[in-house]
Amino acid sequence: MRITILFLALAVAAASAVMLIDPWDWLDGGTDAVAEPVAFPGVEEPTLLPTAEPLSQQPFNILILGLDHGLGRAEEGNQRSDTIIIAHIDEARGKACLLSVPRDSYVGIEGHGRSKINEAYQVGGAELAIQTVEQVTGMEIRNYVAVDFDEFAWLVDLFGGVQVTLEEAIMDPKLGIIPAGSQLLDGESALIMARSRDYPESDLERVRQQQRLLIQALYKGKEMAAYPGAAWFLSVALAGVETDLTADEVIRLARAFASFPVVNVQGGVAPGRTGSAGSASVYLLDEAKLEELVSSIENACLVPEEFR
Repeated sequence: MRITILFLALAVAAASAVMLIDPWDWLDGGTDAVAEPVAFPGVEEPTLLPTAEPLSQQPFNILILGLDHGLGRAEEGNQRSDTIIIAHIDEARGKACLLSVPRDSYVGIEGHGRSKINEAYQVGGAELAIQTVEQVTGMEIRNYVAVDFDEFAWLVDLFGGVQVTLEEAIMDPKLGIIPAGSQLLDGESALIMARSRDYPESDLERVRQQQRLLIQALYKGKEMAAYPGAAWFLSVALAGVETDLTADEVIRLARAFASFPVVNVQGGVAPGRTGSAGSASVYLLDEAKLEELVSSIENACLVPEEFR
């Protein structure tokens, strides 16, 4: 009797397994559909090993725009590009330079007269922002990346934070406090550093701090590029930004940057002075000095000390 019961139990278990696993597709009505698992649902699988060729045989420029609640959330704020940085990348030399254009720079915007340069994105999106920056600097923009400040904080956390050293504490009554010294900033703290105006030179020092954050992110990216899964990581990060770079191009660019002997990134600020236009305070660019700075960047990937 015990042997009979054991055989019956095994038979029931086997029948249940067949019904649950259905290895011969008896229960699917004869369809051939097979669900394939994906590592990150909703994220297109990247090319894990793209070509090792550089993104461009010649130096090129990428426009980086930081938006204040600008990516599809106009109800929460404006769509002005409060951060405007041109990244000049010279893969042959293994160098990069950053040129910040202060957001209050008073310039001509096609079809909208003269206004602060940060309004170009608001009235004409990335296309007009690129056109305006090209007209002001004379630098040809190959690609652009636009990231909302909130998404910026998310990206910093995704990167595992950024390491910075502050000579003086940031004591911003509106945004928060970051103590002096060397520390690992999370997304929220990095956002305070990027947005604060609690600096002696206000907006000019603010753009320099934004450059410091970007350079530290590049250090972190160089460190992470060699790890397995870096391509997936970059593809996930791209979901939080607006850009005309493809995932394959971003991965190629990251691999090229990782191959640089050292992280040698110099940052400069478009020269000018504070002035006024009507009742508004604006930044009046020094066109002759700006031409000198752009020439040094494009010809030698070098930012002279006076522009840093």
